Amino acid sequence: MNTKLDNVTTQYRKFNENQVLTEGQLNEFIDYFEDQDRLSRTRLSGVGVVCGFKSEYTNLLLPTEIDMVGKAGLDDPFLQTILIAQGAGVTTDGDLITLRKKGANASEVLIDFSDVRYKYYRDYTDVVRYEHFRIGGQQIPLIELITEEEYSELIAGGANAADFKLFGTIQNIYDKIIILYLESYSNEETPCQDADCDNTGAEQVSNLRVLLADSQSVVDLMDKGDAKDTLYKLHNTYEELFDHLPKIEAKRVILDPSITKASDLKSRFQNAIGTVTDLTDGFGAIAKTFNISVNLGGESLFSKLNSLMYPKTAGVLDEYQYRYDLLKDLIDTYNEIKELILHLDVDCCPSIASFPKHLMLGPVGARLELGDHTPFRHSFYNSPVTTNDDENYERVIMLSNRFVQKINGFQSFIGPVKIIPSNLYVRLGNKAIPYYYRVDKPLLVQWNYEKTKTDREAYNLSYHTANLAGDDFVQNPLNYNIDDNDFYRIEGHLGLPYKTALQNINDLKTKYGLAFDVIALVLQKGEKPGEEVPVKEKTVSIEDLRKQLLSISSDISNQKISSQSLLNISKLDDKLRLLNQVEFAKETSSESVTVVRQDPKKDDVVSELLSEFLERKSGLEHVAGVEPGGTFVLIYESETNNQVLADFSLPYLCCSKKDPVFLALPESKLCQNDAPMAITTVPLDGQVKAFVNGTQIPAITQSGGQSFLDPSLVNAAYFGQTITFTVNDDEVEAQLVVYEQPNVSVTAGNISYGVDTSDPDATVDFHVSVPSGSTGLTYVFNFGDGTAPLSLSALPGNGIVQHKYNLVAGQEDVFNPTLTVTNGNGCSKTVAVAPLKLKGQMTVVCLNGMKVVILYRDGIDPGHTCNDASFNLKGNGILIQGATPYNDPRGIIKGNIHLSNTLGSQDAKNYYPTNATSGFSRQNTIVITQAEAQQIALLSPDGFVKFSLECALDYCHTGVAFTQIFLANATTPIYSGYPNGNFLEINPCTGVTR
Repeated sequence: MNTKLDNVTTQYRKFNENQVLTEGQLNEFIDYFEDQDRLSRTRLSGVGVVCGFKSEYTNLLLPTEIDMVGKAGLDDPFLQTILIAQGAGVTTDGDLITLRKKGANASEVLIDFSDVRYKYYRDYTDVVRYEHFRIGGQQIPLIELITEEEYSELIAGGANAADFKLFGTIQNIYDKIIILYLESYSNEETPCQDADCDNTGAEQVSNLRVLLADSQSVVDLMDKGDAKDTLYKLHNTYEELFDHLPKIEAKRVILDPSITKASDLKSRFQNAIGTVTDLTDGFGAIAKTFNISVNLGGESLFSKLNSLMYPKTAGVLDEYQYRYDLLKDLIDTYNEIKELILHLDVDCCPSIASFPKHLMLGPVGARLELGDHTPFRHSFYNSPVTTNDDENYERVIMLSNRFVQKINGFQSFIGPVKIIPSNLYVRLGNKAIPYYYRVDKPLLVQWNYEKTKTDREAYNLSYHTANLAGDDFVQNPLNYNIDDNDFYRIEGHLGLPYKTALQNINDLKTKYGLAFDVIALVLQKGEKPGEEVPVKEKTVSIEDLRKQLLSISSDISNQKISSQSLLNISKLDDKLRLLNQVEFAKETSSESVTVVRQDPKKDDVVSELLSEFLERKSGLEHVAGVEPGGTFVLIYESETNNQVLADFSLPYLCCSKKDPVFLALPESKLCQNDAPMAITTVPLDGQVKAFVNGTQIPAITQSGGQSFLDPSLVNAAYFGQTITFTVNDDEVEAQLVVYEQPNVSVTAGNISYGVDTSDPDATVDFHVSVPSGSTGLTYVFNFGDGTAPLSLSALPGNGIVQHKYNLVAGQEDVFNPTLTVTNGNGCSKTVAVAPLKLKGQMTVVCLNGMKVVILYRDGIDPGHTCNDASFNLKGNGILIQGATPYNDPRGIIKGNIHLSNTLGSQDAKNYYPTNATSGFSRQNTIVITQAEAQQIALLSPDGFVKFSLECALDYCHTGVAFTQIFLANATTPIYSGYPNGNFLEINPCTGVTR
């Protein structure tokens, strides 16, 4: 095998004037530039199949020929071929491969064609012993495809025809893999026989062979071959990995009014965690393929994920929200890795030994559809200079390591409330690092590829800033430009009393001028809505307050801030605020003061029941923060258990129970069958209801967050009555009336033709039915024939409207008439009549009763001396026997027309005319029956009939019969003449011939 890049020539000599050049110097010069050319292809462009080379198992028949031979003819091996489209590819030895055809001489080939069709094949033996076709030194079975032109040349050159077989005889053709093989070798140098040796030298041969191999043989080559295609195996592994990775998406946490306890809310989060097994399997396969170390402290991936999602030791809040967020982060990273796997077709230094002299094109007939994985087909493996896919491998490794780091770095943490600018609709690496991760150096290095690539991993943003850059815009990002951020992460509030959390978040919002609202929703209230809450008196112990302050101070000093300490701070804050409302009574103790009055209804924080809120609003999503212009929602269980359990957000500001409402309608009236009309409301998500005389009607629908009024849902009892509306149960001024659609039907009735059989036109009766009592209707007929519409303000008394259709004699046309009816309210209804098939009268009507007279007139018509004059009269090939067909009782005479000149056996004795006094005039009169007319008419699509007069005997005398054709009841013939063979093509209604 003549491979080129195994040894690369790195130098050559410059030639001097009049220097005698040796073969070594010349070959060195050629080798240097050829090697550079090949290296440029493989190292700077890439290797593999660039484009084309699509194969198709086909046949040699044209579609019209297939109709002639039938489908069975396609099984003929002589007709079966394989078609391979032109293409381009580069081997790892730098050979540029494209399909070829023989040129004018042996050293030239043609490449300017679209495809090549192969009809024959023969067994192939590789004489140069290409290692990629061998297992243990033995070549796998290969067959070579041969075109019909090549076959003819080979046979002419002395090849044995028995060595060649038709392509159609190959068994299991779709299990064959196509291989383009560049058979390269050097012919031995021919000794110089004379003084001129300029043309000597070893000929470098490069023959392109198109080969087929069984798929199992190719599999064996990949596993056990003498040479290994490492490049294909690596990238095929990526394809197979992608195909087998499970599809995983995180479930949403959806709230509904049935959530009334903390355990209900926890269940919603935990029910959304259901992909641990798939995630384990999927990432495990990724880690194995890319050799990622999954060091989880001795635990398996499944065990570690299970313990994180469902901890055995529950804390105060179980941190189920953050565990759910961790799962979402892991799934996001997993899917990002999965998306990159199919974008790794790049290789900096492709192994020369991978496929140095061949390209695999995949199975015969491979579809090569966009996005399909075609096994045993070399892709194009780009050089890094032509693509950015080389970075994708680095991203996969980084994301895989980040996956592991997030699992190991998940932590429980308690700290002050913070707001961190971030982004919402981006990949995880472009977001701020969440509160529940240990933000150390290993995690920072793996978080954001672009920042790590530019040595700026410390410039990620996060709640935890100890290991971030010391720049103030990183430590305090809300003091700086946040135009590139569309989201605020809000963290540190879970577990806090909701009032404390609200106050802290509002303080930060005010401090940094952030545009969002924050509200609290409670799962259950201690009192029923509307119940009077009694005025309470409380006693505050100053000594008790002092002890609580000392305890909290001690916790802070010892860095032991726990959930219980936070609860104590909240309760202490409540008691301290009571002192602002104290009316000092006569002290009964030096350690206490009495609060005279505290009205809970005048509390500084008002929360709403979650169930009531969901009746008015929808769209709550848990995203661990809020968008600018949105609403951040804290959820807690009750006033007794007032810790923040979870957070959600809305993408808009809200939420007064009595927001200003407004409704606008583009129209003030609609018709029953009009399309649903969009309703504009303020607020945009306001709940719209429709009423007639105080009764709600189900005419409002929702689609994509938009309210619509659907007039088809309005009951007929409310047609013509005023419809009023409410938004969020508040009345609005907008009104609407829905009117009834006209209710009519129309059918096509009698179809009549003119008495004159030469008139092809037809008149159709249209029967219109209108409900009794209908008034003020207008009617517009469109008859579907291109004539101007007919407008009527009233129908005829019988309800029948007639229209005459201009038709072409003998031609069938289809018309689609419609009727549009409009009532006094402007409501219209268009009714389609069943399609009308009308055929211009002619053939049947005019043929029925037509009289054909065939005769010999003695003394007028020339020479009638033979006794062979028995004929068959046919119309469109159908034998016409007429109303009184002739029947020879002896069964000797054939045919229906007899003009014999004797009184012999073929004399029908139909003398002409009856008062003739001499001669042997003969006549035959045939009157076409209706049944015959119908048969003939079926074969006359354009109204013309082909009449023929055919001999009924072995031999007939010709040129003597005189023929006349009369229309029914006509006395003047429409044809008179001497017929001969297919003698006449005539329109029987008009007499036009052709």
